[in-house]
Amino acid sequence: MRIIGPRPQITVIPTIRSARPPEEYMELLTKSERAFRQYIQQTESDPLFNQLIEDGCVRKTHFRGRIPRFLYEEYQDRQFVEFLQKYDIENKGDWQQDFFRDDARQRVKELSVKYRVPRGHLIHALEYCRFLKRSWEGYDVDINRHHIRLDDEEFREPALPQTYSEANEPIAELAELMEEYEITEPEFTENFLAATVEPEDIAEDLGIPVSAVRNICDLVERVQIISSMQVNVVDQPIPQRRQRVDTVATVCRLNNPPRAEIQVDTEVIYNSRYVIKPDSEELDKDAIDFIERLSLINQRKSLTFRIVMFIYEYQYRYFVSGNELHLKPLSQAQISRETGEHESSVSRILRDKALDTSEGEFSLKFFCQSKGDIIHRLIDIREKKELKSGDREKPFSDMELAEILAQEYDIKISRRTVTYYRNKFRDTPKFYTRQRQTGGTN
Repeated sequence: MRIIGPRPQITVIPTIRSARPPEEYMELLTKSERAFRQYIQQTESDPLFNQLIEDGCVRKTHFRGRIPRFLYEEYQDRQFVEFLQKYDIENKGDWQQDFFRDDARQRVKELSVKYRVPRGHLIHALEYCRFLKRSWEGYDVDINRHHIRLDDEEFREPALPQTYSEANEPIAELAELMEEYEITEPEFTENFLAATVEPEDIAEDLGIPVSAVRNICDLVERVQIISSMQVNVVDQPIPQRRQRVDTVATVCRLNNPPRAEIQVDTEVIYNSRYVIKPDSEELDKDAIDFIERLSLINQRKSLTFRIVMFIYEYQYRYFVSGNELHLKPLSQAQISRETGEHESSVSRILRDKALDTSEGEFSLKFFCQSKGDIIHRLIDIREKKELKSGDREKPFSDMELAEILAQEYDIKISRRTVTYYRNKFRDTPKFYTRQRQTGGTN
């Protein structure tokens, strides 16, 4: 006899997916970095481009100095209003209370479902709200005097780079505390840039008060927020060496305190945007099509740096330390979800582009580390180092590797999965083989 039980309840969580961009845009994204720069040169050499400039329909704006990130990505007040209108946010409850909460970024998944907004678009809006909130709290009260406004009709490029005076305050305080408590750079990187370490544990390891640890953690967060909200456009890249054609930005490692900064050379195409007037009633079809062409160039530039800045934030600890063990696993699908862009767009942007770092030039795809890459590095670098120093007497077991991944990388996978990834690397032997190689016993 077959016993029929109660019908299971199935809950379907609604998800918002980004639509595939139009073909014209996809063709532009497919171009290599070299071809894209040639395409821009051909566009700007077209007589119609100069005509549109003279008629005031188009203006080319150059960045210089420290530019707030949301402006560098062309996410301005007008676009935020358009975001609210497009998704009818204002008619869906008390959105301001949700968007301006301190933990809004941690509630992205919940808010995305509540307001029926793609996660990437919502993250941009929350980032903008966070910037506004910090400006209201006094971090940057008069923001108009610090940066270029892309929507300012009377804009004139400043002669000298602009800087955020507010950014220097937490940096100076952080440097003083590191000196006061004699915290070395490796200790700072291992403890204060690792989100998994509790303040009480840090205080015990370093022998300093818990209150000082909490103060340092707060300053670290402020420095990281300021760093992630601005792009520094400089006259020459740092370090000064010949860069590859496909290099889109430089990530500089700074000291006292240890931190990183993203920079763009003024000679690179990414230091400019086209400001287009919305009024196009008197333009013919050729002019309208040409303006659409300029708009697509803007979109590719903005998308490129949206992805670059996401990678910069996500792998920030690595950029500060240069230690490969600080690289976190990152997939193209995750970038797509977090930026709100279609996976095909993300895949094209990651091709043929590089970041210049203190360790050398790396393709953007290098920073998309797999779980297998992390496991291989733990065995090849960390395990060998700890065995040599005497911190360990035997190699990591697969269960220990799974625990390290869960505690330090926030990756929860089974022991069998660790074994699967380890076996994919021919130069990574099994536990017992590595144990015999080190002279250990079972």
